[in-house]
Amino acid sequence: MSKQAQPVELSAEQLMAHVQHLSVVIGPRHPTSRAEREAAAYIHDVIRQLDGEWELVNQPFRSVDGFRYRIAPLAALTGISLLFGLRGDRRSRLISGLMSIGLSMLSRDAFLTRPAVWESWLPRGESQNVIVRIPPRGESKRRLVFVAHMDSGVHRVTARPGIVQQLPRTLGGITLMGLVGGVLTALSGRNRHWRWLRALIGLSALGAAGLAAADEMGQDIQGANGNASGMAALLGLAAFLHRKPLDSTEIVLAFTGSATAVATGADALATTYGGDWKDALWVVVNNVGTGELCWVTRHGISPYAYYHPHPEAVAMMERVANARPDLGMMGKSMLTMDEIALLRDRSLRAVALMAYDRVTGLIPNWRQNSDTIHAITPGTVERAAHALLTAAQQVDRDTRAS
Repeated sequence: MSKQAQPVELSAEQLMAHVQHLSVVIGPRHPTSRAEREAAAYIHDVIRQLDGEWELVNQPFRSVDGFRYRIAPLAALTGISLLFGLRGDRRSRLISGLMSIGLSMLSRDAFLTRPAVWESWLPRGESQNVIVRIPPRGESKRRLVFVAHMDSGVHRVTARPGIVQQLPRTLGGITLMGLVGGVLTALSGRNRHWRWLRALIGLSALGAAGLAAADEMGQDIQGANGNASGMAALLGLAAFLHRKPLDSTEIVLAFTGSATAVATGADALATTYGGDWKDALWVVVNNVGTGELCWVTRHGISPYAYYHPHPEAVAMMERVANARPDLGMMGKSMLTMDEIALLRDRSLRAVALMAYDRVTGLIPNWRQNSDTIHAITPGTVERAAHALLTAAQQVDRDTRAS
C-alpha cells in the first residue's frame, strides 16, 4: 500500500494522539484504579463520537489488583513444606512431599492465569471491560474479536534488562522446585537421601517468594507500550470501519481491565461471550508500540507452563504477513504472560499480535519505568493498526468467497 493510499484514521499522528492521552494525560492505569476507569471513559467518548448506533457495553466486574496473590504465597508455601520435610519421621516426609507436588501443580496453574482457590476471599476493587460491536454493511456471517487491555502494570525487578531473560529460572522455576523437591522428599527414606539438595530447593523457593513480593512493590508505570499502543490501534481501526465498514464480518473491540493483575477482564469476557463467540477468531493486541511486529507462536515465563495460539488464528496472521510484507511480520516465540493463556484455556481461537526488540528478542521496556511515550516508535503503532485492518479485510473476503 502506497503512502498516499494509507487511510488517515490509521496514520501515526492519529494513533499517537490516543497513546498520548492514555499514557500521559491519564497516566499510569493500575488495575481497579480510578485511572483505569478514566481510560474506559475515554474509550466510551471516542466510540460515541464515531458512531452513536454501535452497540457499546460496559461490563463491570471485581478483581484483585495484582499478581502478588498468586506466585508469592505458592513459593513461600513450597519452601516451608520442603523444609518441614527435612524432619526425620516418615509421616512428615510424606506430607511434605505430597504437599510440594500439589503446590507445583497450583503454581503451573498460576502461570497459566488460572484463578487461585483462595482469591475469592481476597479484597477486590472495581474494574470493567468495554465492548464495542461494529456491524458489517450486510448480513453478519463471521466475527473477529480484537482484545486490548486498558490497565498498565508496575515496574518489576525481574523484568529489568539483563535479568528478564532469567525469569524461567527464577520465578518461572517454582513449579519445578515444588515437583522435584516433593518427589525427592517423598522418596528420601530413613537415611535422608538428598537432604542437602532438598534444603537447597526449599531455601530457593523461599527466595523466589521474596523476589515475587519485591516484584510487586515497584511504582506504577505509564504503560505507553503496554498497552496504550494496543488500545490506540483498536481505536484507529474503529475510526476506519466507521467510514468503510466490512461487508459480512462483525468486528468486536474488547478493551479489558485488570489484565496485568490476573487477567480478570479476559476471564469475564470469555465467561460471558465465549460460548456465543466460540467460532470467532480472536486477536490479543499488546505491546505494539515499538520494535518489530510478530504473532506469538509460544507464550510463557515458566518452562513448565507454555501455551500456544490456535492454528486457525495463526493461519490468518500468516495470510496477513503474505499480503502485507511491508509490515515485517513474522511468527516468534516470546517471553511473556498475557491474556492468551486464559482465552486458549477456554478453547477460543486466539492469537496475539505483539512487537519485539530485534537485538534482544524481548518486549521493549516490558513492565519498566521506561515504558513511556518517549520510547514509542509511531511507525510501529501504525503498522500494527494496518495489520489489524488487513486481518479484518482478509477474513471478510474469505467469508464472502465461502
